[in-house]
Amino acid sequence: MPFETTSFSSQGEPQGEPQGEPAQRELSILLVEDSAPLCARLIEMLTHAGTMRVTAVADTETAALELVRLQQFDVMVVDVELREGSGVTVVRKTRAEYSRRPFPLIIVLTNFDRKSVRERCLAAGADHFLDKAREFERLYPLILSASN
Repeated sequence: MPFETTSFSSQGEPQGEPQGEPAQRELSILLVEDSAPLCARLIEMLTHAGTMRVTAVADTETAALELVRLQQFDVMVVDVELREGSGVTVVRKTRAEYSRRPFPLIIVLTNFDRKSVRERCLAAGADHFLDKAREFERLYPLILSASN
């Protein structure tokens, strides 16, 4: 049976990880998307041990808002058109819900790349607005920048 060993400093205090840079915390991502194939692709793309992980997925406005109420997320990736409800409402209500805790980075990733939709999402509180067809590759670097 394996066992753990603990080393002690000369002062008798347990020694853990080497001192220096603090361990970077893994970013917690909420994915709000109703396309199962795209969810699978995004989960694969956004799961990097020690850096970031999709910790929850919602395919409706109601499910997303319930998760926001119950959990703390570092990043949210939100589609505008959902099976039920609207990603714009998810963004707006998330900003209200997080008013007393650190705001997550909110990235809207959608096929509806119209100026009016972009303006609505940004006005609701989105930090970034990406077109799935033309800007998909920008998603990972944007999230990675949140960890710095």
